[in-house]
Amino acid sequence: MKGAAEVPELTDTQKAVLEKFAWMAATPEEVRRALRGVFEFNLDDASRTAHSSFRVPVPGVRIGREHIENALERKRAGRVAEGDLVSWATLILVNPAYELDPTDEDLLAEWLNDISYNLEPY
Repeated sequence: MKGAAEVPELTDTQKAVLEKFAWMAATPEEVRRALRGVFEFNLDDASRTAHSSFRVPVPGVRIGREHIENALERKRAGRVAEGDLVSWATLILVNPAYELDPTDEDLLAEWLNDISYNLEPY
């Protein structure tokens, strides 16, 4: 087991990719490439798994209502497919670097879970 000093922190570049992803301006594959070696994930419908080996940033990459509104507007406008929306919500839920806005945490968690688990990914 690695000691705390051995667990890497996310780099500024990695955090920037996570920020972009929060706004749907980066793909899951871009996240996968940027976080290779510190965050591995599988978004398949049958087995949604993730493993992180980085120190969780404090503060985390904040997710607020505006992120949900942006994602849903992109879906309504036809700029993203339903599967993209499902992958987006799922990746936010499974990545510990993301932090839900504490003033809306319950609402945000409910919306992300509904998107992740109740929409058809394909």
